[in-house]
Amino acid sequence: MFAIVKDGAITETGSSVRKMFPNTSFAGGPSARFLAKNNVMAVVSAEKKNDQYYFVTQGDISLVDGVPTQAYTNTAKRLVDEDAKDADGNQLYVQVYDADVDNGEGRPKGGMVDTSEKQINTGLKTTMTAQVKNTANSLLAKTDWMVIRKAERDVAIPSATATYRAAVLTECARLESAITGAGDVDALQTVMAGQNWPSDG
Repeated sequence: MFAIVKDGAITETGSSVRKMFPNTSFAGGPSARFLAKNNVMAVVSAEKKNDQYYFVTQGDISLVDGVPTQAYTNTAKRLVDEDAKDADGNQLYVQVYDADVDNGEGRPKGGMVDTSEKQINTGLKTTMTAQVKNTANSLLAKTDWMVIRKAERDVAIPSATATYRAAVLTECARLESAITGAGDVDALQTVMAGQNWPSDG
């Protein structure tokens, strides 16, 4: 993305210099001299956080210290689970179909009714804990047959495999504890970036 900056203001933006100057031929691309002469500057990006952890909204392009900058609004996603509520703040519940619901005279019976189970808006901690457990289960699944063989036929599990499986469980437990203790989204992101699963046993 590029912008033309004149007298301290952005007068035009475009995805490429060629599109901004359609009647100009650029053999080998626009030169630095051409860009400077026409006040063309590359647009830089402000901080754009990981959209796995943040809702990222693109804003306007504006001058920041004389540099055209693409703004972003980064809003942290929900960290912990919360009760789901409607616009009036009333608790929402999981619904099921009830064939006996009376819908009024002349209308067939049946409809959705609330259960006693609350609807929950899942937070990042729950999502990431499930992700970690899934990774651990996937790693352990490769050697689960050895555990079954040991239980059914008393065939010893190789020591390297036993050590590997123990390391997987240890790392899973460490990550689960760290996720629980993360005080904010950035801390949670650091935990997830620091996963240290053992190599195959």
